[in-house]
Amino acid sequence: MFRNRFLNFIRAARLLRKKTTVTKSKTLRPITFGILTTVSCEDSAKTVDEWDINRLDHEFLIRQATTVNVNAATQLLTVTLVAIQDTSERLREMLSKEICLIRQALEWGDTGTPPDHWDQLVAVRGTLTDLKHNFNALLSYMDYAEKVATAAAEISYLSGNIAASDAICERIDHACRTCNTQKQLTHDLQQESLELQQQVIITSPDLEHKLKQPEDEKTPKQRKK
Repeated sequence: MFRNRFLNFIRAARLLRKKTTVTKSKTLRPITFGILTTVSCEDSAKTVDEWDINRLDHEFLIRQATTVNVNAATQLLTVTLVAIQDTSERLREMLSKEICLIRQALEWGDTGTPPDHWDQLVAVRGTLTDLKHNFNALLSYMDYAEKVATAAAEISYLSGNIAASDAICERIDHACRTCNTQKQLTHDLQQESLELQQQVIITSPDLEHKLKQPEDEKTPKQRKK
C-alpha cells in the first residue's frame, strides 16, 4: 500500500514538473528526497526489535498513569487535610467558649447565673457534639486517604517514576504530622474542659446538674449505662 502511494506521488511530481517553471521544480526536490529518506529510515527501522519498542511504550504509559494517580492522591490528601484543620479550629473555638461559660458560671454561682447563660452553654455543647463527630470522621477518612497515597507512591516507585514517588511521600509525611498536631491541640483543650468541669462539681455541687450533658447529646454507649 505504501509503495503504491509512493509511486503515485512520483508520477504526480513528474506531471507537476512539466507544468511548472524551473524555479518551482527546484522547490519540489527536497520533498522528494525527504520522502526517500523516510523510506530509507523505515527500512532500517525494521531491523529494530519490535518487542523492545512496545515495552518502552508500555513503560511510558504506565509512568504517565502513575503520575495521574499521584496527582489525584495528592489532591485527596490536601482536601482532607484542609477539612481537618478547619474542623479542628472550629472545635477548639467552641471548646474555648465552653470553658469560658463554665468559668463564668463558677464565678457567679447557681443563683447569680442568668438563665440565658445556661442556654448558651447548651447551644455550645450541641455544636461541640457535631464538630467532634465530624472531626473523628475526617480523621478516619484521612487514614484511608493515606493508604491510597501510599499505594500511589509504591506503584510510582516500581514504575520508575521516582520523582513522583518522593514527592507524594513528603506530602504523606506532612499530612500525618499536621493531623497529629491538630489532634494533640484538640485533645489538650478537651482535657482542660473536663478538668474544669470536675473542679466545678467538687467546689460547687449545686452546679452539677446544670453542667451535666443533656440526654439527647449522650452517645449510645452512655445511654445504655
